[in-house]
Amino acid sequence: MKFFVTFLSAMFLLVGAVPEADAKRFGSGGFGKSYSSPFKSSPAKQPAKASPEQGKAAPGRGGMMGGMMGGLLAGGLFAYLLGSGAFEGLQIMDMLLIGLAVFVIFRLLKGMGANQARRPQAANAMGGHQSAPHAQHFQAEQAFDSGSAVDTQEHPLNLPSNFDADAFIGGALDHYRLVQQAWNDGNLDLIREYVSQDLFDALAAQRNRLMVPPKTDIVDLNAEIVRADETTQKREISILFRGLCKDELEKSEDGIFDVWHLERDLNNDDAPWIVVGIEAE
Repeated sequence: MKFFVTFLSAMFLLVGAVPEADAKRFGSGGFGKSYSSPFKSSPAKQPAKASPEQGKAAPGRGGMMGGMMGGLLAGGLFAYLLGSGAFEGLQIMDMLLIGLAVFVIFRLLKGMGANQARRPQAANAMGGHQSAPHAQHFQAEQAFDSGSAVDTQEHPLNLPSNFDADAFIGGALDHYRLVQQAWNDGNLDLIREYVSQDLFDALAAQRNRLMVPPKTDIVDLNAEIVRADETTQKREISILFRGLCKDELEKSEDGIFDVWHLERDLNNDDAPWIVVGIEAE
């Protein structure tokens, strides 16, 4: 009994050292360019202000150090158990019971983490849109044509008077669902068509690290344009996606609060909109 309690304590440390699964959804964690927008983070949590580089680097360092410390602590306990002869006389049935207990504890802790996650409900269900062919992307005729623009001071929203916001948002919703399904399927070739090369390299590396293919379903989704601007070489637009997705493997639900930053080359009339940055929580 004494051994069982000690061993169980070690298992608690091991489970605590296991990093929380990420990259279930396309763009999780955020990649690429970042711009100032009215919605830098969800209302549920307001992190301290930091540069984009700091914001992306800090979680990785913390997760790695946390895992290392947890592993060292657990390793020390195992070394103690082995040196003290605590494993002597252990039967197969004992090992099975211990394994079952560890599995149950692990599932309980993961379930608690999932229940604490944000579950914001989207304002409107967007189930009426059907996925458009991926080759279409965000076509120029849906987006910016020549025309006057209205600017804001802090967050530019330079949209021509003939800009069809409804058509652009509708297409964005279709493409969000399509890219998410490609992420589930591991279809990196399709994803490559939507994103810049730098962003694709980071996303492909993240997807290839997944041990188990994700299986998420977009339950509810809406979108709004939160930033738009133009330079002599390109046009930029940022679109905020909010909604709810379901993890079919873990039977849990997570909130969606993603900002996609898109750019379009003005030197090419047929240039599609390309995702150059993702801010996701």
